[in-house]
Amino acid sequence: MLLRLLSNLPNWVLNPNVTDGIAATDCVKFSGNLSVDKKLATANSRLALAQQIETRVEGLEKTYSERIDSNDDTTVGTTFSSVSKQLTKQKLQGSRLIKSDIINISGKDHFCVMTALEPNQTKSLFDDILKQSKRLVNPADEKFLYQEFKADKAEKNLDEEIKKLTN
Repeated sequence: MLLRLLSNLPNWVLNPNVTDGIAATDCVKFSGNLSVDKKLATANSRLALAQQIETRVEGLEKTYSERIDSNDDTTVGTTFSSVSKQLTKQKLQGSRLIKSDIINISGKDHFCVMTALEPNQTKSLFDDILKQSKRLVNPADEKFLYQEFKADKAEKNLDEEIKKLTN
C-alpha cells in the first residue's frame, strides 16, 4: 500500500531538487480556496526549507570540527548553529515558490508546492555563515565545506510525511 501510494506521487514532491540550490516541498489538503491553500503550503514548505538549512549547517559544523580536530589545533565551531538561525531568516525572504500542483493522495486532493533557495542565494548563505563564524578556512577546505553544505544528506522520514498527507 505504501509503495503504491509513493509511486503515484510526482518525483518533485518526494525528492525536491534544485541544481546547486536547496529545495523543500509541502502538501496540504485542498480546500477549494487556492489562495489560502497556496499560502499555507508555501509557509510550511519555507519552514521545511529553514529546518533543512539548519540541519545542513549542523552537518557543516560537524564536518568543519572533524577537519580541524585532525590537525594539532583543536577548535570547536559552535558558532555555526547560532549564526545559521539568524541568517536563515534573512535568506528565506529570498526563497521562492518554483512549482505547485493539485495532487491526489489517497483519494483526496492536496495542494503541493516546492520552494527553493536558488544557487546564488545558497552560496551567499554559505559565505555569510563562514564570515559570521569568524573562522579562518583555507580555500581548499572552503570548497570542500561548500560541497558538503549543498549535499542533501538530511533524509526525510517518509513514513511521517506520508502520515501527514493521508490524515
